[in-house]
Amino acid sequence: MKNADNNLTLPTDPTELRALVLAERARCQQAEADLEGFRSKSRIPELNPNPIMRVSSSGELLYANPSAAMLAGELRATGPSRVRPQLIQAAAQTLRTGEPLERELQANGQHFLLFAVPVPEEDFAMLYLTNVTARRQAEQETLDQRAFYETILAHLPAVVTVLDPDQRYRYLNPYSEPDAAKRQARVGLNFAEHSAAIGLPPALAVRRRRLFDRAVTTRQVVSWEEQWPAANGEMATHWQCYYQPIFGASGVLREVMCYGLDNTVRRQAEARSRQSDAQVLAQQTFTQLVLDLNPNLIWVRDAEGRTVFENAQMKAFRSLVSEVAGAPTMEAAMSKEELKASTRADQQVLEDGQALTIQISMVLANGEERWFQSVRCPLVLADGTAQVLGVSTDITELKKAQQEAEASATARENFLANMSHEIRTPLNGVLGMTSLLAKTGLSEQQLNYTTIIQHSGRHLLNVVNDVLDMAKITSGKLDLEQAAFNLCDSMGHAAQPLVMQAQEKGIRVVGTLLRDSCPLPWVLGDSYRLNQILINLLSNAIKFTPAGGTVAVGGYFVSETEDTLTTEFRVTDSGIGIAADKLESIFQEFTQAYADTTRQFGGTGLGLSISRALVAQMGGRLTVQSQQGQGSSFSFVTTLPKASLEARQRAMAPSAPMQEAAVRGRRVLLVEDNPVNREVAKLLLEGHGVLVDEANSGIEALELFEERRYDTILMDIQMPGMNGLEATARIRAHYDAVRAATPILALTANAFRADAEKYAAAGMNDTLPKPFDEAELLSKLAALMAGATAPPTEAAPETPRAAPEATPEPQPESIAEPALASTDEAPPLFDLALLHQTAHGSTVFMNRILASFHTNTPGSVAELRQAHPAADWPTAAALAHKLRPSLRLLGAVRIAPWLEILEADASTTAERAEATLELAAGLEELLAVLPKELSA
Repeated sequence: MKNADNNLTLPTDPTELRALVLAERARCQQAEADLEGFRSKSRIPELNPNPIMRVSSSGELLYANPSAAMLAGELRATGPSRVRPQLIQAAAQTLRTGEPLERELQANGQHFLLFAVPVPEEDFAMLYLTNVTARRQAEQETLDQRAFYETILAHLPAVVTVLDPDQRYRYLNPYSEPDAAKRQARVGLNFAEHSAAIGLPPALAVRRRRLFDRAVTTRQVVSWEEQWPAANGEMATHWQCYYQPIFGASGVLREVMCYGLDNTVRRQAEARSRQSDAQVLAQQTFTQLVLDLNPNLIWVRDAEGRTVFENAQMKAFRSLVSEVAGAPTMEAAMSKEELKASTRADQQVLEDGQALTIQISMVLANGEERWFQSVRCPLVLADGTAQVLGVSTDITELKKAQQEAEASATARENFLANMSHEIRTPLNGVLGMTSLLAKTGLSEQQLNYTTIIQHSGRHLLNVVNDVLDMAKITSGKLDLEQAAFNLCDSMGHAAQPLVMQAQEKGIRVVGTLLRDSCPLPWVLGDSYRLNQILINLLSNAIKFTPAGGTVAVGGYFVSETEDTLTTEFRVTDSGIGIAADKLESIFQEFTQAYADTTRQFGGTGLGLSISRALVAQMGGRLTVQSQQGQGSSFSFVTTLPKASLEARQRAMAPSAPMQEAAVRGRRVLLVEDNPVNREVAKLLLEGHGVLVDEANSGIEALELFEERRYDTILMDIQMPGMNGLEATARIRAHYDAVRAATPILALTANAFRADAEKYAAAGMNDTLPKPFDEAELLSKLAALMAGATAPPTEAAPETPRAAPEATPEPQPESIAEPALASTDEAPPLFDLALLHQTAHGSTVFMNRILASFHTNTPGSVAELRQAHPAADWPTAAALAHKLRPSLRLLGAVRIAPWLEILEADASTTAERAEATLELAAGLEELLAVLPKELSA
């Protein structure tokens, strides 16, 4: 029987047919079972947590299980990849060699172990990857931890070794043996072998073996101390040692840790301490005795102000202060100001860590005032705690002597100033009238008389000038200006009149110009004082050279740097000369070479003294070479700063009309809290066409500065609220760099060099003293508006800056005194001469100043009255400073001393209290008599 489908012949016998059907059914069941097995096995790769991939020899991904999704994405991607080349290379290599390969692979921050198995008959490779990230991290952590511990052991300042159960070295750290080769050589040796090699006593090894066994037996740490004998001239070494056994989980000894600490320094210190206890005690006794016998007050205070130590003198003074005051302690007897001052000084020392030297005073309950020079310095203890060590020296007697000397010097200066004024005033009249008289029709005898009068008057004027200069030099109050000038031209002009005088006497004068050796002799310095030196030397040369003689004057270039010029000036004569034993004495005050010099030649004996002092103040030295009967040669060398181009341009300042043209139409911000001073400045500026905006405080100045641009700012220094320095700092910090650079001219009553330097450091371009000269104000404004900075202004000189033949009036430094005849009567309450001069006779100007003073001064009087009972001396001093320019403008001479007392740092409390009341009363008296306006 045939089957129609497969054309097979089926058996006809039912039994055979049945058997065939059963066999076919069995095959089907087996095939289904095999298929199910295949299906189960095919799920194994799908469920495998590790990536499995099949990659052809061309790099095509044929299969990837779900765990390989990330790697499969790398293979399918077309962009740059670091993983794809590794996978393709692994598949190609295993197919090429026919051998499985194994390598590590890193992908997406994970570590994989890759096994590649070739299937060459089907031209693909199976890639099996195992994620070993956790294992690698653990291995790295182990390595890091090992490196960490090895670093600790390598830098540990102690011996660390590891011993095996036979006491042989397994490990030694670098401290135990710095040399790496020697350290390796000791591995495998025991301590006995090592100690024998370095010459240690065998007993040390025997003892260590016994202690090693004890540690192992007791299973506990064993410690001991041992001493190694001295070797190679070194001292014996002390060691503190430890054995620590380490057992495994099974209880078997694995190793023994050995530690060794070098105790040599500690043992030596202990030995020295025991030996020196008696010496320390003796030293302490000696030190205490020295401190107690010291006449100074010595003490130590901690950071909280508690007294830690006092010597006997300090204890005695503490007892004296408390007994006089009837107080339980010295602190209870001290005033709050004294306690605060002491605390502030201690805190400053602790904060800065620097020694501090101050002078302090203490008023005892009986009224006695004690002055101390106190030196405080930080005292740092061994634990780092800082304390204050103080040493106070009683300088009460020295202070009294100083005050007496200062009072004497002040009295001398006042006497000299008054005498100068009293002599100059009539002398000006004598010389002036004599000069006029000489121009009238006089007989020859009368002309001779007038000539004698003029010569005597000029001689007297020179004497006055010399005495005043010498007084200022000896008191250290002679200041030198710093202005640009041509050294050759200046000294040439100064010498010219004397050259003519020498020629009239029949003396031949020869000269060497500085310009011949120095083509650009522009410097910064005091030209008047340099001229004064040259005039003194040249005058002496002419005086002591007879007719027919020769005088040589020369200026010579010596050297220069980028910033300085060094020159020499020499005056040589063929006169009478000086004996060798007189060469030094001629420079002493009021001393001349010979007793009859004054009688024969005249003079005071001050010229050379003044000249040498001036040269010394300029950093040089005046020297002389002379032989009696053969003439003399005086010379001096000076090193002066070179003048910049800008300074030279300022020295050749434009004329007044040009200055006025430079400022006309420009806008100026005037910042001044004193209405009188503000009115003066405004009227002067407006008179020259300047547009003026006024501000009476630093805050108001900043507000106006934000609203409008200014060509220049005139800034007062001392103002309530925000002073001129603070306002200047705010302006200089403006976001607009151009406006921040607006020129600022400081207006101040403290017109000294130190103040000018402080204002310049604060960002101000120049300084102008109050009350100011109209021409000087105009000059400085023109210079600032032109972009140049005028030189700092110094205090007006006390003596006239002119040649010896000139007779100008002295310029006062304080409130101007009227030129009165000598009288015993008190000066008037006011004198409007300076106001009239400042106003150029303008009645409108003067009336506005008077009205402003009457309007604003009563408020200042009220503030003074309030400051007195409150002892608010800073406010009183500020009011005095504020009133000073106005009172000087009004010639209020009688009030001036109270201003000085209130502004002086050295004034006592009693003096300040008296000055405050007197100033208030003087202002009220002045207001009562001062006119409110003047008639035209």
